[in-house]
Amino acid sequence: MAAKQIEKAISHFKELDKEQRKLFLEGLVEECNPQEIYTLQQILQDKCCNRFDIVSALPLELSIKIFKQLDGKDLCNCREVSHRWKNITQDSTIWKTKCLEILMLDQRLEVAKEKESSNEDWEYFYRKLYRKEINWKNGKAQRIKFLKGHKDRVNDAKLKDNTLVTGSADRTVRIWDLETGQCKLTLNGNVFSCVDFLPTEKIVAASTYFRSSFIWNMETGELLNELRGHVSAVRCISLSESFIASCAFDGSVIVWNWKLGEKIVTIPADASLVRIFDTTVLALCGKDIKAFDLLCGDCIFSATFETGLLGWSYIQKYLSTMPSIDELQERILELPNIINRIGHGPISRAHDFDTRRGRLVSADIGAFNLLLFNEETRSTVIEYPCKDLDGHSFHKEKIGTVNIDHYRIIVGYQSGLIAILEFD
Repeated sequence: MAAKQIEKAISHFKELDKEQRKLFLEGLVEECNPQEIYTLQQILQDKCCNRFDIVSALPLELSIKIFKQLDGKDLCNCREVSHRWKNITQDSTIWKTKCLEILMLDQRLEVAKEKESSNEDWEYFYRKLYRKEINWKNGKAQRIKFLKGHKDRVNDAKLKDNTLVTGSADRTVRIWDLETGQCKLTLNGNVFSCVDFLPTEKIVAASTYFRSSFIWNMETGELLNELRGHVSAVRCISLSESFIASCAFDGSVIVWNWKLGEKIVTIPADASLVRIFDTTVLALCGKDIKAFDLLCGDCIFSATFETGLLGWSYIQKYLSTMPSIDELQERILELPNIINRIGHGPISRAHDFDTRRGRLVSADIGAFNLLLFNEETRSTVIEYPCKDLDGHSFHKEKIGTVNIDHYRIIVGYQSGLIAILEFD
């Protein structure tokens, strides 16, 4: 609805009584786009020769619907306008909507269900979520936790919800509960280069530099399968509900049915990294990211990224947040512009992406940078304590691996120490 149409439609507004005005405005606002409501307000003020509060004149349900379009900061400003607006902004459904908008970024809607069963106020809950967002954006870690147990460098770490699995050169895989900070299970074997796990299937997989991959029950520690087939050391593995893909230093990719322990296909991909999705295997082959059919090994498509490892890191993390990968090829081909915005500057090998917020954490010796590229590209040094609880300084230690999840940075050091930076 254009401004002239609004002005014409409202020409007889003064002749209506209070109840008729409410009905009239309700129908008029329904026809407006959100950005046109301000125009409507201004015209009402001009024509009625006073400050006309259109929001207060509307039924409460419609006023709440309008306020839901605002962000948290604007809602707090609105409550200073009048008592009526203050009462509207106290409606719990408004703040619940704001909470869901933040939680949707991380696909953590189950957190809202837990919150709904508690007595916590939705506005207070939103303030906590908003504070996390601001701290994460500004790189200000609020606390740091340490997990001690590994005796040698941490080569890989995978974090899902509150479970962390780490593989180390000390010949162990450890499963940690991040809520308690305790190691729930230690799995022994060989020098582990990479790990992955599936909470739904309750299995954990790890590969060694000695050409083997192991599958355990992550609750009992029972060894379910040992997979052998590579002729060189395994450098990367990836699990799905039925299959596991492993990539060796000779570039070969082998797909197994981990439940049966059967080899499905060997793909001479010249790959350095691999990720499995349903019936598709994604691999980084030089500067090309290729997708292979899981059952026959045929290359489905290939896309070239000049950024190489950086492009791969973004893509596999981006796709992992998608509910479906039916349009895998289209999604990948859309990404170069996003990746190119980061630039071709030096990025540490120890890095990870928060793709939903457009952020990259890159770690060097004891230092972190948070790169924001969804707005004007800028870098922020992450602030965090540089000593553990025993007074040991790890600020100059070499970092082996970095993993990001929901306002947390998991850091595996070459000494075996694991640090968790939290941005609450």
